[in-house]
Parts: sequence; C-alpha cells; structure tokens
Amino acid sequence: MFLRIYQPQPPLTSFVNSMTYYSDYNPEYDFEKLLPDGTVNLIIELDEQQRFTIDRITLSQHKKCIRAWVSGMQREYVMYCENQGSRMFVIQFKAGGCYPFIHFPVNELTDLIVDAEMVFGEEILFLREQLFIANSPAEMFSLASNWLLNRAKSGSMPEAVIQFAAQWINRCPTESGLNKMIEKTGYTQKHIIQIFKKYLGLTPKLYQRIVRFNKALEEIELTRKIDWVQLSLDCGYFDQAHFINEFNHFSGMNPTQYLVQKGEYLNYIPVQIKR
Repeated sequence: MFLRIYQPQPPLTSFVNSMTYYSDYNPEYDFEKLLPDGTVNLIIELDEQQRFTIDRITLSQHKKCIRAWVSGMQREYVMYCENQGSRMFVIQFKAGGCYPFIHFPVNELTDLIVDAEMVFGEEILFLREQLFIANSPAEMFSLASNWLLNRAKSGSMPEAVIQFAAQWINRCPTESGLNKMIEKTGYTQKHIIQIFKKYLGLTPKLYQRIVRFNKALEEIELTRKIDWVQLSLDCGYFDQAHFINEFNHFSGMNPTQYLVQKGEYLNYIPVQIKR
C-alpha cells in the first residue's frame, strides 16, 4: 500500500488533524471496525468503487458510500467494508474543527454517515475531480487545503471556549477534570452542553468518555506487559469494572479480546467472518 499523511499548515492547524492519501490498499479481511475517536471525517474515494457500512447485528450491507461522504461524530463503533485496490483521500477534522466548513450545527451529523453533497453541495464533486487527476499527493494536499480555506467563513468560527474546553478534556479526561473545565469557563453546565452540541457534536460528558477511551487505547499500544487495574486507574476510570464496561460500549469487545484482534492502527480492528 502507498500511504501519505499530511499535517496542515496554519490557519488550518486549528481545525484539521490530518489529511491522508492512500492507494493500492488490499485488505485481507472482510470488514473494518472503526472505533469512535472524537473526530469528524470527510472521505473521498478516487477509484470509483462502491462501499458500504455494515449492520453490526446482521453483518449485511447498510449504507452505500459512493464518491464522497461525511462521517459525523460517532458515539459507538462503525462497521465498514473496504475494497481491493482502494484509492482514498481523507480529511480528519479536530473536535470542534468542522463547523466553519459545514456551516450548520455539528450535532446534526452525530452518529450519521451521509453523502458529502448533502453537506458541501456539488463543489465537493469538483474537488474530487481535481484530486482524481492530481499528479502527486503534494498537489492533492494543496488542492484540499485551498478548498478548505475558500470554504471557511470568518463569521462561522466556533466560539473560543470550544477549543479551550476540548484541549482541557484531552489533557485531563477524568470526571474531576471535566467538572474543573466547566468551572474554568464560567459557563453554566446547560450552556456548555449547548455549545458542545453545536460546535463539536457531542455533550462534554460523552466527549470526555471517548477521549478517555482513546487514552486507554494509546496506553495499550505503548505497554508491553499490561496491568489492567493500574491502566484503568491511570486512564481515569473508577476501577477495572468501570473500564471494562466502557471499553465494551465503545468497541463491542473486552480489552483482552481487543489485544488479540486489534489492527495496525489505533481505532481500527480488522474483522474476518468465520465461514
């Protein structure tokens, strides 16, 4: 597989985590399980293949994904079917980062995967055409960056408190950290919830849980011999039982199962169906 990841330049650094281009991807499994990571993603296929999300219960095809689509903030894992020879371009927005580009409340996309034309209009198809014929990944990243800059509206910038609050939770994804963040903003709990839903797509509490879960995934990746009790406490859980319950909620499996089945990248589990 050919893979290139690009970190955007200012001012996009405040809104976009990364842009990724890959080609000649040939998975050796049936599906991918994508775990919630607190981001919104714009995915553009450059191979003219159809893809589908997969029903988690029946494992049947669910939502058809063609040309370009947007994956909103996900509160649970998503099952997805990748194709042989895939060629894709992905823009991953930071928490609270997509609002200036979509121009409507982010919670309208929560738990949804929708055609990108519904969000960006036909201009997204023009961008896809440009990416399709670009001569290099560097040209692709430049095209996408310019499109985002032109798409942004200065009057649609998220309130400054969102960036502050999201960064605070990322540093300290615990119950006490969440309460301290709300206290620091000077906002009422009701007001901060409204702001989070509008600009980030989740409540502060749910975002904190997802960040804490991802911190646990990072710790699992870095630790050779895992002490599950200590890891639970280090990541801000009350105890190991609390950790396991949360892990099951977001991944559909317990931590030891994840350790066996996890893929090469965080938030990603290959799924091979027994036949």
